[in-house]
Amino acid sequence: MTISNPDSLRRDSDLRLIHALQLEPRASWTELGRALATDPVALARRWARITDEGLAWITGQRRHFPAVAIVEIECAQGKAAETASFLADEEIVRTIDHTSGGRDLVAVVAATDLESLSAFVIDRLGDQRLITHARTHLVTEVLVEGSAWRLNALSESEAQRVPRAKPPRPRAARQVPADLETVIVRELYRDGRTPIGDIAAQAGVSNQRVADAIATLRHSGDLVFRTDVARSYTGWPINAWYFVQVPASSIDRLRSTLSRLAEVRLAVTTASRYNLVMSLWVRDLADVNRFEALLEKVLAGARIADRAVVIRPAVHLGRLLDARGFVTGLSSFHDDPAPSRSGAGQ
Repeated sequence: MTISNPDSLRRDSDLRLIHALQLEPRASWTELGRALATDPVALARRWARITDEGLAWITGQRRHFPAVAIVEIECAQGKAAETASFLADEEIVRTIDHTSGGRDLVAVVAATDLESLSAFVIDRLGDQRLITHARTHLVTEVLVEGSAWRLNALSESEAQRVPRAKPPRPRAARQVPADLETVIVRELYRDGRTPIGDIAAQAGVSNQRVADAIATLRHSGDLVFRTDVARSYTGWPINAWYFVQVPASSIDRLRSTLSRLAEVRLAVTTASRYNLVMSLWVRDLADVNRFEALLEKVLAGARIADRAVVIRPAVHLGRLLDARGFVTGLSSFHDDPAPSRSGAGQ
């Protein structure tokens, strides 16, 4: 007789719910209950436990950022943890990883304009006694974003039953006032499932007006939601950064090629000594080298110039992480920068 492992069953149920929320982060518990054939109250309780334990979280954010860069940072001896703590308090910093290899930290930074990004990299980082060297790779195009990555814990039929976001009502205002948008983004950045009533109370407007504004912002692409999960809980516990040189003639093929590779979490083209930087999740350390062989096979002429394995995550989209990648709290909160043309999000 086979004895089921309660921890394994709980994890499988958790991942099924998280996958459903990746498909529609603001689906109601009733809708999710129908899709997953599970009691809605049980799903709500499960999500409360998942978030309390820091296993997964939902972020609402503006999609676009005018100036984005990947920054490799070398720290003074023994100062990597202190440097990560300093960076976590910076508004511009989205992600921080402690890594192996020729750098101590890899950070993703996003600013309202190139001037602000330059001031941060040149002045703020250059003035830090903690940092001995920083290499900046300015992002020119986002090819793959972490928001598109899926757990694939649901069957195809189950995934199809998860409802997608509804378009705005015909009577909804086509423009959202800047002050209302600011409140909405601020509250949803903290928690992407913040109830409409709570946002309306903060903004001093009706529930319907907030619901209409969220639908309008989502429909226009100015507001996006993403459901993230601690890497160690997914079965893909190893995170690696790759710095790649790709022939210019191959760039156009990268969008479709990389989106088909389940390991790819983030892929961006850059104006630097490497023209492609990627973040991957793989199942074990041996896969780091296996993926290199695969990449060089599917991308003719590509050369992996360097790679770095993440030995400890520190910050992801404003969330402070422990060594397992579980959320322990929020970093210093700031409103997301105004939208523009370039995205950011590992």
